[in-house]
Amino acid sequence: MMSKLKKGKDASYVNRLNKIEVLKLIRESKQISRADIVKRINLSAPTVTRIVEGLISDKLAIMVGEGDSTGGRPPKLIKFDGSDDFVIGIDLGSTSIRGGISDLKGEFIAEIETSTDLEGGVDKICIQVVRLIEKLILRSKVSKEKVLGVGLAIAGLIKVESGMVEFSPVFNWRKVDFKNELEKHLKLPIFYDNVTRVTALGELVNGVGKKYSNFICVNAGFGIGAGIIINGKLFYGSRGYSGELGHLVVDGKSDYVGKGSIKGSFESLASGYGIAEAAKRKMRNRKENSKISEIINGDLRKITAKVVIDCARNGDLLALEIFDEAMEYWGVALDALIKLFNPEAIVIAGGLIKSGDIFFERLRRNILEHKLADVEDEVPILPSSFGSDATLIGAKSLVISKVLQFETYF
Repeated sequence: MMSKLKKGKDASYVNRLNKIEVLKLIRESKQISRADIVKRINLSAPTVTRIVEGLISDKLAIMVGEGDSTGGRPPKLIKFDGSDDFVIGIDLGSTSIRGGISDLKGEFIAEIETSTDLEGGVDKICIQVVRLIEKLILRSKVSKEKVLGVGLAIAGLIKVESGMVEFSPVFNWRKVDFKNELEKHLKLPIFYDNVTRVTALGELVNGVGKKYSNFICVNAGFGIGAGIIINGKLFYGSRGYSGELGHLVVDGKSDYVGKGSIKGSFESLASGYGIAEAAKRKMRNRKENSKISEIINGDLRKITAKVVIDCARNGDLLALEIFDEAMEYWGVALDALIKLFNPEAIVIAGGLIKSGDIFFERLRRNILEHKLADVEDEVPILPSSFGSDATLIGAKSLVISKVLQFETYF
């Protein structure tokens, strides 16, 4: 016979699942009656009434009037609220830290950006993040008690069980308990994850996830990573290290080493920094004129991926050669993702998508060169729904999703 303790646990779990389902339906509907909720998700009227009253008490739903009567008393209509509680999202980048505060409907009410102090190490970056959060709360005029949590997107390998940042090449961190460091200065619930997974979560909650349940979000920026969504859920792997696409070796004969210390890695050859480094190597060995030379005026340190791509778009032969080589590696890597995971779509975020058609046209063409000849399905390759805000939106979605799954406290 099941013990009372076990029954209690089971009842609590079922109640939470029912609350999640009811709240999801209310959020997806502009407004809905309790009777329609009963019909849509097959719960009893008393159960729905109890859940709705709890959601109203938690200020996640409000009554908004009455619907049309079908002969009896007009039904009372309910809609998602979320305007009285707030979350903070932080995009912790190597060059800048962006922060935004939003309500639970996802509408930003204040944003701040500051330059990242990489030289100051973990302690300095923690202080920067805390000060940015304090400024956001002050600027938004939101009571700190109404902030339900902070979500951060961090570049690096993050151990899923402990939250330990095992390795971040960008910040040169090894085994950093960033949550513990932040909690020394900040008394708010803190959540963080790998930057690309966070970006994928933003797409799942607010972007292409409304259409696809199985997709991969690829960060095409200074570094490269993949956030994998399977059946509407983030895929972490056994320890949280999934999606390290940038460290995949795409050229075993290459001597070029990426920031992950791997020769011939995808990131070392085709990321933002990989493209810039390739240009520097070629500029040292080439004597013919290039628009790149005019822009940098002889200073190779000024070469960036943007400089190369801008010159390629203007028809510069050397820039096109560099960019085309990078895009060949992109075709190989994304073809591998397609063959391994069979996604409904691939979403590309990050700075490289700002290059527009020159990026996406070559990417699609190079992927098709490697596709299985007998498979007719072509996987859509889509730009991020949120452009340069993709990671910031993902960071605040990290907290919102916890709230909507009742995994954090009010």
